[in-house]
Amino acid sequence: MVDIYLARIEIENGFHHAFKSVFADDARRQARVLDEELAAGKWRGPLHGVPVAVKDNIDIAGRKTTAGSLAREVTAAIADAPVIERLRAAGAVIIGQTHMVEFAFGGWGTNSAMGTPRNPLDRLHHRVPGGSSSGSAVAVAADLAPLALGTDTGGSVRIPSAMTGLVGFKPSWGLTPDEGLTTLCRRFDVIGPMARNVEDCWALFDVMTAASGSEARKLPVLDRPLRIGIADPVAYGSYSMRVLTAFYEVCDLLSRSGLHLAPFTLPVDVSEVLARTGCLIGHEAVREFGATLSSTPDALDRGAHYRLSDARRFTPDDYEREWGIRNQRCAEMLQAMTSFDALLFPTVPVLPPRLDEIIERAMPLGDLTRVVNYLDLCAMALPTQHTPEGLRHSLQVIGRKGGDNLIFALSAEIERIVADAEGEVC
Repeated sequence: MVDIYLARIEIENGFHHAFKSVFADDARRQARVLDEELAAGKWRGPLHGVPVAVKDNIDIAGRKTTAGSLAREVTAAIADAPVIERLRAAGAVIIGQTHMVEFAFGGWGTNSAMGTPRNPLDRLHHRVPGGSSSGSAVAVAADLAPLALGTDTGGSVRIPSAMTGLVGFKPSWGLTPDEGLTTLCRRFDVIGPMARNVEDCWALFDVMTAASGSEARKLPVLDRPLRIGIADPVAYGSYSMRVLTAFYEVCDLLSRSGLHLAPFTLPVDVSEVLARTGCLIGHEAVREFGATLSSTPDALDRGAHYRLSDARRFTPDDYEREWGIRNQRCAEMLQAMTSFDALLFPTVPVLPPRLDEIIERAMPLGDLTRVVNYLDLCAMALPTQHTPEGLRHSLQVIGRKGGDNLIFALSAEIERIVADAEGEVC
């Protein structure tokens, strides 16, 4: 399997620009050892011998973790991040590091300093892949790797998954170990899995969150009726009509298929979420990367330069006050969800535009995802309808903190319903 993917990378990565570094020799050595284990009757689980691409802000022993930046001086990591240790123990083969938005600070997926990966859903035009886990999404969507790790501060796993037609999960904060991660905002950042379907995403998630020596768990299934809220997109923010129409269509399909859907009102709107997360994420970003902005501003990606410069306006007092308000909003959200098991929401407000069409300083792709991080929830980005030009719509399936298994079970059921409906149409 490893040789197949390495061959694809050699042929296609120059076009897609997904990988920053490919560990061909190490991957082949790992694969040989794992093949010998299989021949001797030892099987480590579903990830045995499976290549995994890793976002370039997660430490891999002996490799430089640049976080998508040419501006910072970094040395090779002395140890694997714990999540990488867990993957290796489960038999996964770490095949390479993927490109990303510099410092994970942006949603389009662009990086003017190191290059912007191409969205594989359109080979004719360079469409944005979504970010900040842009290369991880492109690697999986272009079939250069079956699985990938991304990180999510305000949507950075779910946005590129939505843009490229993948399944991507933002786990509950604190569920996956975050040591060895170059952080953007520590109390929001979480490492998350990306895959082509829910079952593969679960296999990666299960290993990421399992205790040492745990046996692989099967994908959860729904064992009771659920009450699912439809978050009102019009009341929350703004969307393209295509996204709004697709969202209502898939909700109608799910309702006709037997799921119990009811209206739900979020306790915040998009302007509040963006303002408050802007302060919390921005202040920590300046604290972490402000020195680089001061010392080598010309080496930074244009978008990261603008966002870091803008975030200097937030004071420590602003920052501390916002965390207090955030705690109140999280409590309000828990109260609002008392009689609901999960929520449905679009993942992104627009379909992926062409690179030459975007306004770099605007970041609309996080409008619908940041609310999950802000309100301390978990969420899945799930591909739904195909579009005539070959793109995909995406549904966000949202749960309470700690409700990760339930969201996987519900997402698998929705995935089945959507696939059955598309099969009937075809």
